[in-house]
Amino acid sequence: MSLSKITIAPVFPLWLILLLLFLGLAAVIIQYWLIQRRLNRSRAFGISLLRLGAIALILSFALNPFLVVRNEYKVNRTLDLLVDTSPSMGLSGNGGKGSRLDEAKGLLLEGPKPLLKSLSEMFDVRLYALGESLRSIDGGELANMGVGENRADLTDALRKLSTKNSQAILFSDGNLRFEKSNSISTPIMTVPLSNLKGYKDILIKAVKAPVLAFRDREVSIDVTIKSYGYIGLTLPVVLKDGSRLLTAKNLRINESPAEVTLSLPFIPEKIGQHNLHVSIPPQFGESLTSNNHVHLSLKVVRDKIRILMISGSPSLNYRFMRMALKNDPSLDLLSFVILRTPSDILNVPLQEQSLIPIPVETLFSKELKNFDLLIFDNLPYPTYISPNYYGNVRDFVKEGGGFAMIGGPNFYYDKGETVNPIGEMLPIRVMEKENYHRSTLTEVKLSRGGVAHPITQFSSDEGENLNLWQEMPALDGINLLEPKGSGTVLLESADGNFRPILTVGSYGKGRVLVLATDHSWKWYMGMVAKGKGNWAYLRFIERIVRWLTKDPSLDPIQINLPESERTIGQETEFRMKVSEEGSPKSKGGMVSLSVFNPDGIKIGSKLKATKQSGEYFGSFLPEKGGTYKVMIETPTFRLEESIVVSERLESFDAAPDHESLKIISASTGGKFLEKGDVLLKEVEAYRGKGQNSFVEEKRFPLWSMPYALITILALLGTEWYLRRKWGLI
Repeated sequence: MSLSKITIAPVFPLWLILLLLFLGLAAVIIQYWLIQRRLNRSRAFGISLLRLGAIALILSFALNPFLVVRNEYKVNRTLDLLVDTSPSMGLSGNGGKGSRLDEAKGLLLEGPKPLLKSLSEMFDVRLYALGESLRSIDGGELANMGVGENRADLTDALRKLSTKNSQAILFSDGNLRFEKSNSISTPIMTVPLSNLKGYKDILIKAVKAPVLAFRDREVSIDVTIKSYGYIGLTLPVVLKDGSRLLTAKNLRINESPAEVTLSLPFIPEKIGQHNLHVSIPPQFGESLTSNNHVHLSLKVVRDKIRILMISGSPSLNYRFMRMALKNDPSLDLLSFVILRTPSDILNVPLQEQSLIPIPVETLFSKELKNFDLLIFDNLPYPTYISPNYYGNVRDFVKEGGGFAMIGGPNFYYDKGETVNPIGEMLPIRVMEKENYHRSTLTEVKLSRGGVAHPITQFSSDEGENLNLWQEMPALDGINLLEPKGSGTVLLESADGNFRPILTVGSYGKGRVLVLATDHSWKWYMGMVAKGKGNWAYLRFIERIVRWLTKDPSLDPIQINLPESERTIGQETEFRMKVSEEGSPKSKGGMVSLSVFNPDGIKIGSKLKATKQSGEYFGSFLPEKGGTYKVMIETPTFRLEESIVVSERLESFDAAPDHESLKIISASTGGKFLEKGDVLLKEVEAYRGKGQNSFVEEKRFPLWSMPYALITILALLGTEWYLRRKWGLI
């Protein structure tokens, strides 16, 4: 609709314009009176009329006249169509015919008159794919669109769409993220897809478990199970550590839907990182089986380090070592001392020749696995321990235990390594018939391997550490040994013979150590006599224990795993620390990081050094749930750790959630709609509530038009022509 009219906006006061017009009229009358004497009246009147017209037209410009043109336009309201692409939309819809996303596509694109076409005729339609982010699409893209990897975020999408002239229709099964917010002003009409009728699924909805547990103390994992479509069913809930069964419980389902929480208690027996697995066997007809299991990680630590020490005699070495071990509150020591030797004539069995009889059978057949460290101190063990138990000691170390042999005159070593399981795992061998020597004092020094080893590295300054060991008092007696190829000598004699004093090695998953002297107590008394205190000896014993029991703080490579839950699609980050012992600088190498997914396939990872020396930052992007193996390597060391990545439990429950859609509609001022004609009626009602319009107004100043100037020139020109023709000029 177009309307036009003329308005004025005088540039001078109106009275002034009227006065000028009056003066102009008077001037024209005077002109008429003067020229009518020379011409007849009709010719004088014509010339005067032309002059009056020109004056009147010129004075009219002072009124500043405008031609105003108004045009009214009707505007269709905006309608946003949001199609949910959450992973659950890929599951089967009603009747098992296609997916839920296919159901949404059918509503919009199929039928005699597709809904998308009908809405486009009434509204300015904007079509979006609603995933973790909002993406604008067209009808062609909709037909070929698939589901995404992550749950849709409706809250974030509505913040981006929020306008005053907008309405949104959401096609979803209800499995999306939504948080009510006052900043959301867009009303949402929700169209439910699929329903619970015929939907069957059993899933682990939630798992509550500690990230840290103590060995031999009961741990309870709470598991919440939810089920749809099953009644009168009993199924087992199983907790495993790798392939080892920890515990299992039966769960009875008596209604649908149902939600039950049960506890799975167990007692962890081994320290370290445990990759646990909670599972429910898949049932016939389940819509989704990937939510029947959950991976979780549990770190088991010692409440105390348990040590079993057996000494061959109540020597000063035993006394000072026992004192050092008792000085540490984190250690739990059980010690036995042999008070009599077999040469003593007694009418009692050998096993009872102690203050408290040594329960050899109980210790070495049943209880040995409950200790972390076994110490033979100057012990002729064949005399007191049956060879039947040697294999148990070897298996104890092979499975991760620590074993130390302290030298002395009773130190025993069987050269038949293949026969004696204990000798098989020791990092040394005896070279002479008389393996104990104490004729002269023996000074010790750090070997090349001991310079950076955590047991003998008391200071980060290499020179200071060397000086400290040079100050250590000489030893009265040492065992004459030789290292094997698998052993690493940390301390050796400084007399030129390079006899090993302290040798370490590994066997299976465990570690072994041989201290070839029973006079290490002199490092305590001698340093005190020099005014240096007893800290060096106490630290030496403490580090022996920590290293043999694999305390992570002494490892040359340390990795700090994230304590928060690791989920699919989120960058998993961790820090690593490489000590001087494990540093690749001296070897001309570098630190490398490798990450393997649950299928054992190497995946991409990132490694970069931080500003702190020896510290690195690693990360990788998990694409599936399960246990990932992280391997850090230097030219001399390698460390492997496991990281459990779980799927988001929130995405496990894929049942249609129409109640969630009703909440979304109610909280935004929209409506929960059924499909078909009801949807069209509601949308048409929305259209009729206010079809917006706006008026466009344009102003054209008449004085700027060429016609006005042409008219003035024509009037003045005609007057000039007539004057000339009639002889007035």
